[in-house]
Amino acid sequence: MKKSIYYSLLMSAMMSVAAAEETRQVDKHEHGVGELNIAVEGSAINLEFMIPGADIVGFEYEAKSDSDIALVNTALSKFQDFENIFTLSSSGNCNLVDAEIEINQGDDHEDEHDHEDEHDHEDEHEHEDEHDHEDEHDHDEHEEEAHNEFVAHYSFTCGNVKEIDRIDFPYFTTFPNSGELEIQFVSEVGSTSFEVEGDKPFIDLKGKI
Repeated sequence: MKKSIYYSLLMSAMMSVAAAEETRQVDKHEHGVGELNIAVEGSAINLEFMIPGADIVGFEYEAKSDSDIALVNTALSKFQDFENIFTLSSSGNCNLVDAEIEINQGDDHEDEHDHEDEHDHEDEHEHEDEHDHEDEHDHDEHEEEAHNEFVAHYSFTCGNVKEIDRIDFPYFTTFPNSGELEIQFVSEVGSTSFEVEGDKPFIDLKGKI
């Protein structure tokens, strides 16, 4: 997928909502809240989902057991069929040209954690008991901060892209743990944002493309 087109348009058109975006990033891994960026340029529409694992499979730690791995694989297979996640207005005459689905697993603070361990090691002769306590605490915090995140990119070309007046989200039915999608939408007309929940799972794009 030509992400350069997507990201250049996204970044340029979203300057007006940069402050709100920065605030929202603080709680990026808030359970029950997924993120979706949508960009329209020419006849193309691109969608990028970034969703905490808890919203999809019920946990955010790295899947290691057979049962957890099975849950992740099942979820990934559901993302492969975009109609499990969203549907575009049929009048737009859109065809999927590329899809990339992945799960990012890891700890955002791994380097910080390692640095703390190194620092504790230097003072271990003076603060052995304190070191043991802090090391245990750091380990627990390390586990708590580990996140997995489902990331899905979809790229379409459309015969009548301006006819897309609505996007529906069966996502909320496919993944019942989900609570909200925070959406940033950009097109050549401008940019806007939406907050979508399962009781009203769609966005109205009339006049926005």
